[in-house]
Amino acid sequence: MNGFIESGAEHRVGSGRGARWALLVGAAMAMGTFGCSSITSEYDVDANFTVTPKVDGTFFWWNEVTLESDVNSYGAARLGFVRISVAPPAEDITFVQEILGEAVTSTGRTPLVSKKEFPAKEPDVILDVLHEGDVRPFFEDGKKVRVEWTGRTNPNFLAWPTEGIDVSVKVRLVLD
Repeated sequence: MNGFIESGAEHRVGSGRGARWALLVGAAMAMGTFGCSSITSEYDVDANFTVTPKVDGTFFWWNEVTLESDVNSYGAARLGFVRISVAPPAEDITFVQEILGEAVTSTGRTPLVSKKEFPAKEPDVILDVLHEGDVRPFFEDGKKVRVEWTGRTNPNFLAWPTEGIDVSVKVRLVLD
């Protein structure tokens, strides 16, 4: 199953870079075929995005993934974990105060993951999984899903590079 990923974000004027984020669920679904539904499989997906704060201290970006095959032809899919990380020169993720990832459909929004506390000197943080159930319903037509990310940056963090700060994401998708 192959997929098409489209992303967008709002940026500070003059930031010069787009925030990029490969959608965790859709990308994992696009990684191949899966066997019998009684076998549990785990797939790890890597992605990246850039945090650039707006004047009010918030940030936003989105991803939309279109797959060639219908995800409903597979067994249930749920999030195992979502980890965000930074690399030097960033020491930790304390430049973020809070983050929320939501699946967006024509009928509403469903919180998927969030985090409100980021420890100092820890470059890797596991986000709290808010949606424990099957993520396939968020692919309304069986092929496309949209995830929007919102958050607040730490008002005490003042060392913002012009291009923002790059964040890596690792997602584990568990397929039943």
